Amino acid sequence: MCAGAIVWARIKKLYIGTMDPKGGACGSIFNIPQETRLNHYVEIETGIMQQECRDILKAFFRELRKKKSEEIKL
Repeated sequence: MCAGAIVWARIKKLYIGTMDPKGGACGSIFNIPQETRLNHYVEIETGIMQQECRDILKAFFRELRKKKSEEIKL
């Protein structure tokens, strides 16, 4: 999801299931929704069903890498 779009849409509260420690822009590497230099502040709540969300994301990207690997072999 685009952190900038969240700010521009003036979303009041953002719920995050699991953080992205390598590339997140909502409280991980960057924190765009709570950047004081922007004209809107977004409240963030994290860790909602964290393990379930993490498992879903890991499975998704594992499958994506598998498909890409199979395409390369062809």
